[in-house]
Amino acid sequence: MQPSYLLLAILTATLATFATRVLPFLLFDKKRKPSKLLELFEKNMPLMIMVILVFYAIRNTNFNEYPYGMSEIIGILSALLLHVKFKNALLSIIDATFFYMFLVQVVF
Repeated sequence: MQPSYLLLAILTATLATFATRVLPFLLFDKKRKPSKLLELFEKNMPLMIMVILVFYAIRNTNFNEYPYGMSEIIGILSALLLHVKFKNALLSIIDATFFYMFLVQVVF
């Protein structure tokens, strides 16, 4: 690859990253109350992302052969229970990931 191509790719990625960080501050006025749709997205987006990640994680799981997806099912249930109990997404994701990895590496 030519150095000019690499420089252009890095510059494009930099501008795209910077724009996604700056645009919300430029587009939304702090004095105005956000729209109902934006509030809905703000409230539900973490849950929607977690649901998408769960389905993505189990897309290649074979539920017809041993261990029948038990590691995945137990990992998902542990994340759900931790989130219901502590209401902390980061805690539930990290703890459930460690628990899932323990199940995959040691138990099943």
